[in-house]
Amino acid sequence: MNLREERTETGPATRHQAYTGVREDIVNLVPLNAMNVLDVGCSNGALGLGLLRLRLERRVSGIEINPQYALEAESVLNRVICANLEQLDWASTWRGEKFDCIIFADVLEHLSNPSRCLGDAVSHLAPTGCIIVSLPNIRHISAFKAIFLEGSFPRKSRGIFDDTHLRWFTISDGLKLMQSQGLLVKKLEPALRIGDQGGGWINRRLNKLPLRIKSWWLLREFFGYQISYQAWKESDEPKRT
Repeated sequence: MNLREERTETGPATRHQAYTGVREDIVNLVPLNAMNVLDVGCSNGALGLGLLRLRLERRVSGIEINPQYALEAESVLNRVICANLEQLDWASTWRGEKFDCIIFADVLEHLSNPSRCLGDAVSHLAPTGCIIVSLPNIRHISAFKAIFLEGSFPRKSRGIFDDTHLRWFTISDGLKLMQSQGLLVKKLEPALRIGDQGGGWINRRLNKLPLRIKSWWLLREFFGYQISYQAWKESDEPKRT
């Protein structure tokens, strides 16, 4: 199963635009001078292709567990490894290769040991390279409604309660995960959502707010549906973001 795909309640894994399309919020966090990029859980390669179109001289590699998606990604990315992240030997796979940017967009919450995987990635991060991570926020108002008002921890085919999630994170938990691997978060951007469903004029207006307003603790903590982190090694300072 793809690390970033949705499943139907009654059938096998199926595609969903949110998981196989370009994530503009992620693209905007990738430094323009990042020339060697790794997209972990690259799906069909759409995100990586978007990054390549911004800088044609870039090299974008991917890791993908789903053979069909990996095959599609191979047609647009420079290199794709079809592998299970829980079993991947990073050292032998990348053989000392260093990346300027490593992306985990909606991936770590699906792993039994996200800290170990993140640590493996950090070992292949170039000096002044950055890690970009997107995580769902379990403190979102929709979780409060489901758990505290309705008395249920639902399991769904998508979103915060996606039934393929093995780990759950608040914003603070995400920061601690980065810190545990020697990473310093330089940017934190919430994708705001009024409820569990995306779209709609209210959500569009919320996400057009200036970052300083979107980052206000009340909006960020309780209406931040997904949180994107841009992090660097604590000993290194970014040259350009």
